[in-house]
This record gives sequence, C-alpha cells and structure tokens, in this order.
Amino acid sequence: MLKYIYLLILSFLASPFLTVAQVVFSEQAQSIGFDHDFKARALMGGGAAFFDYDNDGDEDMYVTSGLNKDELYRNNGNGTFTKIQADIGLNITLNYNTMGVTTGDIDNDGDRDIFIATWERFEGSEQPDARSLLFLNNGDGTFTEIGEQAGITHEAFAMGAVFLDYNKDGFLDVYVLNHIQEVIFTYDEFGAVDGLAHECYPNFLYLNNGDLTFTEVAAELGVDDLGCTIAAIASDYDLDNDLDLYLANDFGPFIVPNGLFENNYPEDSFSDVSEPTGTGIEVFGMGIAAGDYDHDQDLDYYITNIGRNILLENQNDIFADRTTEAGVENATVPEEDNLNTTGWGTAFFDVNNDTWEDLYVANGRIPTLPAFATAINDPDKLYLNNGDKTFTDISDEAGVSDPRYVHGMAYSDYDEDGDLDIVTVVLDELGGYSKFYVNETENDHHYLQLHLIGVETNRDAFGSRAWVYTDSLVLVKEIYGGGASHASQHTSVLHFGLGDNATVDSVRIEWTNGHVDLIENPEVDKRHTIVEGVEVTTTDAGKAELGIVAAPNPFTDHLELIAGRNWTGTTLSVRLMSLEGRAVFHQELPFTGQTQLDLPDGLAKGMYLLELIAADGTRDIFKVIKQ
Repeated sequence: MLKYIYLLILSFLASPFLTVAQVVFSEQAQSIGFDHDFKARALMGGGAAFFDYDNDGDEDMYVTSGLNKDELYRNNGNGTFTKIQADIGLNITLNYNTMGVTTGDIDNDGDRDIFIATWERFEGSEQPDARSLLFLNNGDGTFTEIGEQAGITHEAFAMGAVFLDYNKDGFLDVYVLNHIQEVIFTYDEFGAVDGLAHECYPNFLYLNNGDLTFTEVAAELGVDDLGCTIAAIASDYDLDNDLDLYLANDFGPFIVPNGLFENNYPEDSFSDVSEPTGTGIEVFGMGIAAGDYDHDQDLDYYITNIGRNILLENQNDIFADRTTEAGVENATVPEEDNLNTTGWGTAFFDVNNDTWEDLYVANGRIPTLPAFATAINDPDKLYLNNGDKTFTDISDEAGVSDPRYVHGMAYSDYDEDGDLDIVTVVLDELGGYSKFYVNETENDHHYLQLHLIGVETNRDAFGSRAWVYTDSLVLVKEIYGGGASHASQHTSVLHFGLGDNATVDSVRIEWTNGHVDLIENPEVDKRHTIVEGVEVTTTDAGKAELGIVAAPNPFTDHLELIAGRNWTGTTLSVRLMSLEGRAVFHQELPFTGQTQLDLPDGLAKGMYLLELIAADGTRDIFKVIKQ
C-alpha cells in the first residue's frame, strides 16, 4: 500500500508542540427545537440519522424512539429544527419497538429512503420479533412503508442496518445486524451464572434487485454471521475498491468474536479474514468508528465495548491494538469505584478543523455479569487528537460529559457554519433526554466539505472515497451508509479540517464503481457538490459570490432572480442542470438586479443545479427544487 514518507516527518513535527484553542460545545436541544427521549425495553436501542429528506439543501434528523413513535425533525435552515407532527407515513413505528435507523436512496430517484431496524411489534398482541421497516420517500414530504412487498420479511431482533453496494451494480443493498434469538446462561458448580451461551439470529444481506424488491442472500455469500452483531461498517479496509464488512459482535468473550469479511468482487462472495488481519477481537462490540487518525492514508477502526475499548491501527492491512498508547481505553469510571464503562455510539471526526481526527464515545450503562460489572453514571468522552498518535480527554472542558444512559450518536454540520455538531440519543432512564451539542469552537482553521452525488455509482456515493491534497498533507475519507455508530448514521457530507491551509491543490474522488474525478484548486471554507463525471462545484454553505437569490425554492413553474445591493453586473448566463449534469434550460440575458425565469413546461419534479455566471466569470451554483 502506497505511503507518503514525508507525512511521517510531518507527523513527528505536528501539533503536540502547538497551543490550540479550546474546543467548546453547547448543549442546545430544547432551544433549537429538539425534544426527544428514547423509551427502551431492556435498555436496548436508540439511534439517529442525519439526511436531507425534503431535498431543500440542509440536513434533517430522524431519531428512533423504542416503544414510542419515531421522530423526524425538519431543519429550518436557521439553526433550529421543527418536529414533524403530521402523519407523513411514519406513524406505523408506534406499533414497533424501533432500534436503529439508516437512510439511503434505494431507487436512485434523488431522495433518501429510510430503513428502520426493529425488535418487536405490537399489533393486537405482542410479537417477540419483527421484520424491519422500509420507508420509500415519495418526493413530496411523505413516505410509504413498502417492507413486505419489497421482500423485507424476515423476522428477527435487529439492532441496525448498513446500506452498501457490495456488487457495484449502482443499487444499494442492505445488511441487517441481528442480536439475541435465545438467552442462555452457563453456571458454575455452585449454580451461579458464570458465562453466556446465547443463540443469535443470523445477519441478513438483502440484494437490491433494482425494481424496489430485495432478495436475501447472506448465507449464499458467507456473511450470515451468528455473533449477535450490534454494529457494522461497510468499508474498503484494503483499498482495493470494493466494500468489505467489519462486524462488532456482542458477547465476544463467550460466543463469536468480531468479524472482518473481505469482499471477493467480482465474485459474489465474502471471505472471513478476521484472524489473519487481527480484527477478530473478543469484546462486547457496540459501535465502530472509522478514520485515518494517524494521517498515513489508510483507515483505522475503533470499537466500543463493555470496559476497555479497542483502537485498531491499520498497518498494511494488518491491524494492531494501539489503545493504551493512544490514551483512548475508556475502560472504567473512577468516580464509580472503577466499575466498567459501557461504550455505544462512536465517531472519528475533526471537531476543531486542525486536520486531525478526534474521537467521540457515547457511554450508557447496561447491566451484565458480575465479572464485567458496569457503572451507573458513565460520562460520554471526547478525545482530542494530539497529532502524534495520542489523544487527550477533553470531555469535561468541551461540555459533552453526559453521565446518563447514552446509546446512539451522530455528527453533522447541520447549521452549515463550517464545524461539526453532535446529537446523542439518551434513554429515558435517570430522567434522560436526548442531547444536541452545537460546536462553538473558535479558531482561524479552514475546512472543506464535499457532497458527492453518484451517477453510475449509487446516488448517495456510499463506499466512495475522497483524497484532499494540500502542499503539506494528504487527507482521506470514506462515505458510510450507516450502521457503525451504534444504530445511527452520520452526515454523508465529507468534512475535512484543513488547519492553516488556506488553499487546496486538488481533490481526488474514487467512486464506488471505480471512476475517478479530479477537482483542481477547490475553494476552501465552502461546501462543494461533486456530481460523478461532471466537474461541478457548488457553494451550499451560504457563501455565494454573486449574492443572487433564486425564489421561490422549491418552485413550480418559474424562478425569480434577485440580486443584492452590491450587484454591479449587466449580463448573466443562466443554466439549469439535472444532477447528472444535463442542461435542461440555458439563457443569456441582460440583468440589472431582478428578473423572472420562465422554465420549460413538463420539467420533472426533483432537485436541480442552478448555475449563474456573471460577465466577469464569477460563478455560483446552488440547488433548487421543482415541486
């Protein structure tokens, strides 16, 4: 695997010797309109997903609620959310004990659909197990549950799911993570419980047939794991351009360890490589974080656990335990007589835009065997990456050390201010309410955000990777289809902290199907939308150059272009493009500040890219919605 030697030198000289501004988060759930609690049975479940359900350009938020009805929060575009109170097709979740959520565009029609992992259903009488739910986005703000007709019929105790295109046919498949089928304890000679021998449901892999139906193929492909999986990630660990599966399995010391399954594409099969790669660790696997924490351009993994978590450093596709050296064990709670922590949701992400991936761990108690006794008050952890393969615990100073029963967590730059914010899903035990941490860290660091849209690749570009090159470093990230951060899904917008780098030489996109796009000199401190095979750069993050507003948005038959006070141009080139880059409208027109565009009859509903170019070449591209 190619490495860049000069990066090793940079790592040696990096930020541990520098003073950085304090990282600060402010818990603002109530003030921004987020009022959620998770009603659990047996302290299981709880997830959140960030995605743009209404295609208005900002990320909304779905949260599972266990025995309550799930909730969808619409992003108002001003730093607040509005809970959707109307029945838009999601009320069926009240009949299910919902565990985890992931979203993806299963039919490549331009809007995100929702997959809900469930445990039980309540329809007249309680059923011990249930099928998962699949909500098709109708494109008009409503959803239709199509699970049964789509072939999502297998009943189990599902904790979460992963969207991935394992066979690279352009359609998202679904890997479902299943937990306990039968509880079985073992006993010592005195009749005391001394171990676990639970039987677990096999995991499911649903192949997308491309016609809104799925076929279950897990056993056929060799990924019907029996490890009571709680989290999984579809990640190209060996960078051979196909998606592998890494599973975090519960009860690993007693039943089945974690499993890494290598994709044998183009053959339709996977191979278990857990033992030779060092990933088959025996833990109570709860969540997985993935990221290049050491800047060596491969993906490392962090697994949460009851007790000591595990940081696996990728060393040429063999993984080594670097937890203790890195200072991220998160093993015990000193204030609780050093009882074990219980880690759940987790993520690598750059909270202060200094280029180094920091680490978040959501902790929340679950009772277990006396030998693994867990703390009741178990604060969340935020570890700041020091840039030398070590981390510093800044949880208290950063304001995120919630001691309640926290399970799911996800991050997003929901307010598009250039830094990453955090949601945590809190069970209602101990009076818990879910939290929303707004990032208020102040520094002069730069950033770059990439929103990738697949054309031949699946539209969400899940599995694609991006390399960002500056004159001093190379950064790499991968897009994930949920399932890793315990029942949750992070934003699909790739966020790169750039530190003091005010310019980027280029961005290289490796799409899931093998295509490569190169974007030279993208402007920093902005969000860019990259359409596969089309060199398009947008300024979604509210920093447009021309200052022209297009309204109404969404629109029906026309758009009004209105310039700000500083407009000094005389002409404007206007082009409306599909997300595939095909122009559906193009006009050169005189423009002194305001005009109406009468758009073609029969224009299909959906999202488009509106490109405006002034006479001096200044250009804006942004999203508009035809309704």
